[in-house]
Amino acid sequence: MDEGYSGLFDTADTSKGGNVEPEKFGFTVDTHLFRELGELLVGRDSTALIELIKNSYDADATHVTVRGKGLLDGGGTLTVVDDGVGMTPEIFRTAFLRVASRYKEQGSRLSPRYSRRYTGAKGVGRLSAHKLAERLRLSSVPDAQALNIEGGSALEGVVASINWRALEDEYSTLDDVGNGLMVRPFEVTGQPAGTELRLEGTRTRWSKRSLSKFVQEVAACLPSKELLSAPNFEIPDKYSPLGDLKPWTRGENDPGFRIHLEGDLDIGEDLWPQLFDRSNWLLEIKATAESVVFGIHPTPTTLKEYPDAKSYLLRRNHPSPGRGPFFTARIYAREGGVGKKELSRFALDNSGIRVYLEGFRVVPYGERGDDWLGLNEDYARRSRELNIILDEGSAEILPEQKQESFKISGNYQYAGGVFMTASDASALRPVVNREGFLQDEAFGDLQLLVRNGVDLLTRARAATRANSRYRRSGQLHDQISRPQEGGNVSGTAKDEPVPEEVAEPQPQPSSGLEETNARDNLSFSLTRVRQELTSIKATVGFDPALSRSLETASAAVDLAEHSADQELADRAMLEVLASVGLQFAAFIHEVNGLLSEAQSVRTLANAIDGRSLPVGQGQILQDLRSGIDSLCQTLARQASYLTEVVGPDARRRRKRIPLTEVPRTSLQLLAHTLNERGIHVTEDLDSSAKTPPMFPAELTIICTNLLTNAAKAAGRNGRIMITGGAIANGGIRLRVENTGEAVSLEESERWFQPFETSTTEVDIVLGQGMGLGLPITRRMVSEYAGTVRFVEPSQGFSTAVEVVVPGRGQRR
Repeated sequence: MDEGYSGLFDTADTSKGGNVEPEKFGFTVDTHLFRELGELLVGRDSTALIELIKNSYDADATHVTVRGKGLLDGGGTLTVVDDGVGMTPEIFRTAFLRVASRYKEQGSRLSPRYSRRYTGAKGVGRLSAHKLAERLRLSSVPDAQALNIEGGSALEGVVASINWRALEDEYSTLDDVGNGLMVRPFEVTGQPAGTELRLEGTRTRWSKRSLSKFVQEVAACLPSKELLSAPNFEIPDKYSPLGDLKPWTRGENDPGFRIHLEGDLDIGEDLWPQLFDRSNWLLEIKATAESVVFGIHPTPTTLKEYPDAKSYLLRRNHPSPGRGPFFTARIYAREGGVGKKELSRFALDNSGIRVYLEGFRVVPYGERGDDWLGLNEDYARRSRELNIILDEGSAEILPEQKQESFKISGNYQYAGGVFMTASDASALRPVVNREGFLQDEAFGDLQLLVRNGVDLLTRARAATRANSRYRRSGQLHDQISRPQEGGNVSGTAKDEPVPEEVAEPQPQPSSGLEETNARDNLSFSLTRVRQELTSIKATVGFDPALSRSLETASAAVDLAEHSADQELADRAMLEVLASVGLQFAAFIHEVNGLLSEAQSVRTLANAIDGRSLPVGQGQILQDLRSGIDSLCQTLARQASYLTEVVGPDARRRRKRIPLTEVPRTSLQLLAHTLNERGIHVTEDLDSSAKTPPMFPAELTIICTNLLTNAAKAAGRNGRIMITGGAIANGGIRLRVENTGEAVSLEESERWFQPFETSTTEVDIVLGQGMGLGLPITRRMVSEYAGTVRFVEPSQGFSTAVEVVVPGRGQRR
């Protein structure tokens, strides 16, 4: 030890000439510990209440009743009553009153009555009670047999009250809590075992909306019984890796655990059965150290549309067989909406793939804003391929499908759970606030395997649709090829040569040859049409008028054959747009809800008196207000745009719109991005011009696509010019130009091909380039016999795209 400090460690004070007892020091704990730890260890109100429900489960309760009263008015009451093993005064003292108690860490960590694996280990139950309310009243009657209490002495229960506010305001340390804590033992005389917690003076003043969310989160802490039960439709035994699920550690005599929500917490009818009945596919996963098995099954809804849809049983190795995690999963997938308004709202609130540990949900996985599997991200950007690892045999059973990633669905289309026991999930480490796991390698394995299963389901959907198209193509081919009664096989004139027929395509297990066979079928059909035209011409002889008609028909066949490739590409694009459009239309309600919540937060932030804040925190408040204001503006722009595009007025009827109003919604949507990039926009639009009758939604989409591309191309401090005016017979011409990189007019047609894009950056408004903007624009404009093309730009600009929509009198 440094000699200069040695004197500091003398244990006696001899300055007055005698030995004096050294002053004793020790640790003390401030009563604010409850508040500080409560906020740190318990993330949200619903998590706090669920922790108390878990305590009832750990106490071997078979049911727990949770009742809410006066929660909307503030200062309400929450009551939690169970029929568990209860507590003696000694257990209350050593387990409940001791912060971070080791009570549940003793022995086997199994409950005394039903051998349940304890879900709690940190001793934070009382912190949950503190987070929820200002006062706690507790009454507990112990079960002498379950707790191994000797019968020689009187059995005592415990009644206690804790006034958290008084404890914190009137007492400085936990050594002296005075009237903040009152405990009274009482003799048990025949009362049933169990515990009642009464939390008075709830701290949160819930609105109807926030209370609904709180109740949903509490109600969802256990999986629905329909999710744990085997599906209600028949699956061949060899394709089903799971039966009824029991994802917990319990003894054989355990009757189960139920939660009853009453009063303000009553959520009404359970709609899980209806939601699952509207599903199209079922995915089951069983991940063990030996292997990971994926079972994929079509539901009766899918079998009605695709009678030949089949189940799959596929395998792969576990990436970490010595560590895990190991789990089971049951996930239902939907295609499209669910119909009824009430069920749609239920689906919106309860969709997603959730995670459960020892039967209890681990938040935030599966919540509306959570994308732990990256499904929403991939749904938005439509990745070109699915990276799925399977063993060799499974890869042959379900091979890769062409454009399979276009079938990816977002979180909303799934409802299900991933289930683990504590021993299975020992490699996963929970974060300190009880919400989620650390993002380490073990969690990455969990994500990988679950996502593998979802991607395989996507592949199975793609394969089913592809095989259905093959079968339909074969049927049509047979119909065309069938000999006609009373005529020769070919249907041609006897003197005409018979063109060589195209070989009949056969259904294939993979859609890798889909485009080729579709083109072959079309070619064969057109060849047959040519044969019929030749036969007619030979039969009727020379007729100038008929010959011209036949020549026109032959030209139409040539045109159809020439357009075949483009039509096949358009079909793929339309499938993508249809699925995106369904999600887009539903998203407007969520955006409006977010806008309402953001405006409420802004109101609260503006109500804070910055003058009373400590030095340095005033700027934080200003930054907070600025950020919230920016969020509100962004959501308002998005809500306005979505309303313009998917609202009923946007697609109810066509109408003539002043040309000056066409870019308004698009510029409002892009205003923040344009300003942030320093892009200057000028408009020179004929104020007297009006568009031909068109749907407002179409004009908004056309203009947004053109301006989005221009903003991406213009770059920092660039310029965009919008010009336009009237043309003959009520048509319009609209041009969007920018100062970015020039586009070669000779090669410009390539950018009208689906999925051809030159941009890969991701922008919150502009998105990531998918190569669909110009193809969509051309398709919409072509419905009005119009054109979209790159043209020679004006002086000072690099690129120009021009849209021409003719008046009705010019259309053919």
